Amino acid sequence: MTSLVYQKVGVFIDAENAEMSGYNIYGGRTNYSLLIEEVGKREITRIIYYKPIHKPISEDFRRFWTSMGGEIKQPIKNADAWLAIDAVTLSEKLDVVVLVGGDKDYMPLIWYLKNRGCKVEVWSYPETCSDLIRDAADLFVPMDDRFTIHDKPPPPKPRPVRR
Repeated sequence: MTSLVYQKVGVFIDAENAEMSGYNIYGGRTNYSLLIEEVGKREITRIIYYKPIHKPISEDFRRFWTSMGGEIKQPIKNADAWLAIDAVTLSEKLDVVVLVGGDKDYMPLIWYLKNRGCKVEVWSYPETCSDLIRDAADLFVPMDDRFTIHDKPPPPKPRPVRR
């Protein structure tokens, strides 16, 4: 993927969407280090991770996230509204908004950001991303097994029985 190095990028992560998708599809945790690395050599000005307060976040993850320069926001309920407000507020200072998550509730946000002149990239597991979101984005980046961390190797697949 080629991108302009002078672009100012904001990365907004719907943690519930990304993490549940990665876990349900590939049985692993989302590899945020790789995700941020793959965003490219552009100037990332903000990295914000949204996860409801009733979902635990380990101290190890908090240390890791802050070491990358990221912020964690924990709303009482659904994070979609918080993410949307931050993306709208910061859009004046960004060239590109990277939205990690494929929830179709983000359609009005994508339209708004594009009308304000921001490019919108959607990074999501294709199996759980809305087709509407894919089509509305300036760029859709399909996440796959490379974006998951497996604490232990997955069990071997059973061999077909020959009769």
